[in-house]
Amino acid sequence: MAIIAKENPVVKYLCSTFKKLTNVPLKHISNIIITSASKGFSGKTTDFEEYSENHRTTIAHFLNKGKWDSESVSKTLSNEVYNYVHKNEPIVFVSLDDTVNEKHKASEKTANPMEEVRSVYSHLKGGFVYGHQVFAAMAGNMCYKLDFCRENDGGKIEKAVSVAKSLPMLDKPGYALMDSWYTCKKIIDAYSAKGYHIIGALKANRVIYPENSESIQISQFGKTLSQSDFHLVTVKGCRYWVYRYTGKLNGVKQAVVLITYPENAFGRENALRAFLCTDLALSDETILKYYGNRWRIEVFFKQHKRYFGFNKYQIRSADGICRFLLLISLASFYFISNFAKNLGDAIKIFRQNFKLSVQFC
Repeated sequence: MAIIAKENPVVKYLCSTFKKLTNVPLKHISNIIITSASKGFSGKTTDFEEYSENHRTTIAHFLNKGKWDSESVSKTLSNEVYNYVHKNEPIVFVSLDDTVNEKHKASEKTANPMEEVRSVYSHLKGGFVYGHQVFAAMAGNMCYKLDFCRENDGGKIEKAVSVAKSLPMLDKPGYALMDSWYTCKKIIDAYSAKGYHIIGALKANRVIYPENSESIQISQFGKTLSQSDFHLVTVKGCRYWVYRYTGKLNGVKQAVVLITYPENAFGRENALRAFLCTDLALSDETILKYYGNRWRIEVFFKQHKRYFGFNKYQIRSADGICRFLLLISLASFYFISNFAKNLGDAIKIFRQNFKLSVQFC
């Protein structure tokens, strides 16, 4: 068995940052962080035994019913993430998205099924599956909030609004980035109130109001345009035909809407993509370039599934799952802020060094 030494940098970081934590949760949290990076997490609490003095049932109890203030840890972590990004980035990008962690539907005979497993829509599968819908908000390349949507908590829209309310008022350029599922009036208003401009994808059936025209869906309006109405824009080596509309949308008094096609797919209905931007001063190229920062959240999901197994958890209680998601968010921030901007590189560096602060018994 390996025991984590008191002088371990993870323990020092937790003690200095989360000052309300007592010794017991400090030991458990540092153990979970170190285990998640040093050997990975396959979904079972037995993974955490290797670097712990405790049995897996004790660790499971800590996640499910342990008496520690996880809400305080969550707020402190969000503040740490925001302050780090605000200090180190000239522009604050907040990205919103969600993913689905598929889980098996328990049979009626199961005595203690995993909580909150229900039918949710999977974009990847293009249909409904059983599992948890997990919402994420990122500031820069850091996880600001990671949580799963419960049946009666308002879903991902309410969680996105809650994140906006928790953010400080912006005192430098900032943009909230989102796909077409999030570009609704409620979210736009919430982030605008904190000083953020919105850059997001739009569904082709969204209604715009071109000059001297009645309301019309973007997809239908695109058919009325000729190629001469568009101009070519180059973003990161790729070229797009772009038409710029500035005006009203339902729920938005005035914004820019970019109607785009890839250079070699002009006029193809399924190739049309539309993007909203509430910052009227940005150029077409800059809007598309900034929107590309949203890809960080897709990388986030992929890396956390690979390194932390955050889609493999077998924790049964909803509270335990929330706490587990919180702790892998904490682990992610610790590694990226201390070792390397890319999570994979950060974990490799950590693995090379952490054995120096582990005692083997």
